Amino acid sequence: MPSDDERIALFLDYENLAIGAREALRGAPFDLKPIADALAERGRVVARRAYADWSMFDEDRRMLTRHHVELIEIPQRMGAVRKNAADIKMAVDAIELAFERDYITTFVIGTGDSDFTPLVHKLRELNKQVIGVGVRASTSNLLPPACDEFLFYERLEGVVEPEQVWVCT
Repeated sequence: MPSDDERIALFLDYENLAIGAREALRGAPFDLKPIADALAERGRVVARRAYADWSMFDEDRRMLTRHHVELIEIPQRMGAVRKNAADIKMAVDAIELAFERDYITTFVIGTGDSDFTPLVHKLRELNKQVIGVGVRASTSNLLPPACDEFLFYERLEGVVEPEQVWVCT
């Protein structure tokens, strides 16, 4: 039963999660429902944001919209290096929310990128609980121990790994 006191903000480094899940689960699409279900057991999700260049994730956009996720566009600019553009925007937004909405008790950071470790430390310093979510194969060893709790996507209830097909010749 979720605690009525826990208010959760969900931040997704969507490209990291979706590409990591696709590779780890042999092409299976990323689904937010297993994460949403796991978080529903921990409290009430009051903010949901996902960061990506959405031109690469047409079908995913529809799925996320059904889950009431705010899509934050990080456009790909021709000839520009934007590796950390989503990371920086997501970190700034999370810290801003931590200060603006003190009723948020838990921040969920969906990524496997170790670049978010300082964000996790800062949120914990601000007396926020931090839950990380990532795909095992694409999660840095530095991130899980920095969090209060870490959930590996492929271990969540409802994540189905595609059947392995064996071809005999």
